[in-house]
Amino acid sequence: MAEEYSFPPFGEEMLKALEKFGGTKMETYKGKDIRPLWDFKGGPILWSYKYLYAAPKLEKIAITVQSFRDKLMCYTTIIWPDDHHALPVFSTFWAESEKGSFFLLDFYPTADCICDIDYMEKYLDPLEDLWEEGKKHYPDLPGRNPNWFRAMHSPYLISADFHPSTKQDQDRLMKLVFDYLNVYHRLWEKDEPRDPAYMQRLIERREAMRINMLEKDPGGIMVEHAFGKEIAHLGLTALF
Repeated sequence: MAEEYSFPPFGEEMLKALEKFGGTKMETYKGKDIRPLWDFKGGPILWSYKYLYAAPKLEKIAITVQSFRDKLMCYTTIIWPDDHHALPVFSTFWAESEKGSFFLLDFYPTADCICDIDYMEKYLDPLEDLWEEGKKHYPDLPGRNPNWFRAMHSPYLISADFHPSTKQDQDRLMKLVFDYLNVYHRLWEKDEPRDPAYMQRLIERREAMRINMLEKDPGGIMVEHAFGKEIAHLGLTALF
């Protein structure tokens, strides 16, 4: 008998895992009330939540879970460092349905790693073994992601696009996400403020990432068509 399909418990497990950062839930962000995003529904979105947390050394932690008519789930978690720390941006996106999965997991470097090898060795090299394991199951997807995204990601991106979805794949992807998150947490624990002159270029690159995500994220276009520009902009600004 075929195994009955069910969605993975990504949201519940991620919320528990994020507690280790000691964050506090944010009600406003950049002067905007973001509580409407805590329980957002309508149109194709049957239910969803987006939470932001403030934590030491970080600008914000954002987690989003969205149900599209209980046929497709979209999970996003992104962690942005503050202006004083050189941490990369932790990011994962997972669109999951019985028909298949599309998955992204990475630490987006805030430095140009070929110009700053020390940065790569400190913040990205700890992913080497996990990346090697992930690539055994999910090789690169040439041409699947747009050029601006390919210019942004690290050498340790794991991307997957496959069908159908299975419990084995769900478990494997969940493990990869939380293994990457554990590495990020260890880096976060040890990280110290950096010289403002050094941080200037890193902040510039980080903000360029943010601008491109805000302008080009396809999920924002879907929400805008369903609910209008105001709520779409609020959701994207909270996330990115």
